[in-house]
Amino acid sequence: MLGETDHELVSKALGGDQKAFRRIVEAHHSMAYAVVRAILGNREDVEDVLQNVFIKIYRGLRKFRGESKLSTWIYQIARNEALNERSKPRREFEPVDDLEIPDPASTSPEAGLGDRLLRHRLEKALSHLDEEQRVALELKYMGDRSYREISETMGIPVGTVKTHIHRGKIELKRIMMRPQSLSDQKETGNL
Repeated sequence: MLGETDHELVSKALGGDQKAFRRIVEAHHSMAYAVVRAILGNREDVEDVLQNVFIKIYRGLRKFRGESKLSTWIYQIARNEALNERSKPRREFEPVDDLEIPDPASTSPEAGLGDRLLRHRLEKALSHLDEEQRVALELKYMGDRSYREISETMGIPVGTVKTHIHRGKIELKRIMMRPQSLSDQKETGNL
């Protein structure tokens, strides 16, 4: 069980071992989440797409030939699903169930508002990055992946990964340091 390779887990999952498939999901969830989130940004959409990603993986496991790493195969599925979702028309409302209501005992209203505003500005800034920079940053910081793992997952050299992350961080800082425009302030309720 410990130290099983991806190929062994795939073989067991194909044989009906649900625990093996669960280990595949657990091993690759953060990477798939980071990829989908990097492309979509919207948390509600991320969770929905991520569910579809793992359904596709489960249904398509027989098609995995082992010519590439399992993480690379899963990365491609996650990326394609997110791109498909991004091309769909956007909804114009936020379901009430998704509204975050902070615990009044844990934070002041001002702190909660400040956190939400900062998170909103960061999400908006991330959306302005090139897809490769956004995905590399998400895999590094949300997916907790090493440069080598990101390189293998994205199918690019380690040096290119480092460049994407470095340039992405510089661009994020530049965007975050800009004063908010009037329309941004209205959008975030900070007017």
